[in-house]
Amino acid sequence: MRRAGYVTLLGRPNVGKSTLLNHLLEQKISITSPKPQTTRHIILGIKTVSATSSEEPDTQIVYVDTPGLHRPGKRALNRYMNRVAADSLSFADVAVFLVEALR
Repeated sequence: MRRAGYVTLLGRPNVGKSTLLNHLLEQKISITSPKPQTTRHIILGIKTVSATSSEEPDTQIVYVDTPGLHRPGKRALNRYMNRVAADSLSFADVAVFLVEALR
């Protein structure tokens, strides 16, 4: 038997959500680029953490990399990406909101 939890990574464009996901999973599954709006759909990454004793089940953490959050605007793409990011909160157990370190 396994336990599982969802962790959603949220934040403005280019704050490091995809970079953090790649680091947490110790492999590159999400593209990173200095160009905003590189991630346009959610990307799931799963990490299995082994139990510390035989009595405990293994745990799976499902990380959800989301598109960057934008101010509401006229562009349909921005509205779509905001909706995708917001919808990911409906199944998240934990939400991590990243901010740029220099802001």
